Amino acid sequence: MGRVVEPDSLTAYWEARYAQGLVYGTEPTSVGRRLVGVFRAHGVRTVLEAGCGSGRDALLYAREGFEVTGTEISANALRWARQRAEAEGLRLTLLRDDLAETNLPPGSFDAAVAIHLIHLQPAPVRRAMVNQLWRLTRDGGILALANYSTGEAGYTTWQACPEPGTRRDPKGKLIHFFDEAELRGLLPPDRFDLLTLEEVDLAEVPDSGPVTHREWLAIARKTCAC
Repeated sequence: MGRVVEPDSLTAYWEARYAQGLVYGTEPTSVGRRLVGVFRAHGVRTVLEAGCGSGRDALLYAREGFEVTGTEISANALRWARQRAEAEGLRLTLLRDDLAETNLPPGSFDAAVAIHLIHLQPAPVRRAMVNQLWRLTRDGGILALANYSTGEAGYTTWQACPEPGTRRDPKGKLIHFFDEAELRGLLPPDRFDLLTLEEVDLAEVPDSGPVTHREWLAIARKTCAC
C-alpha cells in the first residue's frame, strides 16, 4: 500500500526526524491522560499503542499499571522509548512494526490506541489500520483514535492535495482531516459500539513548544466477532 510522505518511505521520514531528538517531547498527550480513566472504567489490563513514537503515552500507561505494547516504524523512536523506560524502571514491550501489515495475534489486547497515526495515511491504509485495530482487540475491548478535525487550523491554511480533506503540512507530511461522517464510516456499527465521538482540543508539547490541536476523539467497543 502506498504511503503519503515524500520521499517514498514514511519510515525514512520518521527515522530522520527521530534521529535528531524526541520530536514530541516527554509529556503525555491530554488524550492519553484521559484514556487512563477510560481503561480503568472498562477493566482494561493490556494496551496496544500503535505508532507510539518515543513513548510519551505508552510510558504513561505503563506508569499507571497497565501491561503495554508499543509499536512504531521508526527504530530511532523506539530507541528513545527504551532509554526512557529503562531510566524509569518501567516494563513495556516495544516492537518495530507497521500497524497496517502487522502479524500480531488477533484478540491480543484489551484496548488498542492510535493517536496521530491514522490521519497520516491515504484512504486504503486508513481502512486497513482500523481493521487491524479491530482484529487485535478482544471482543468487547476498547479502541481509541485521535485524528485532526476539519476544525483544525491547518485544514484551511496548509496546501491542498488531490485527495479530498488532505493537506500538506509545513514539514512535508500529508495529513488527512476528518469530519464526523467520515469517522463514523470507519467505525461501522456492525463492528464497533461507538462510545464517544467528540471534537476535543488535544494538548501536547512537541519539540517546537506547547500546542493544542482540534481533533476528533473516537472511543469504541469492539462488538463480538461471531
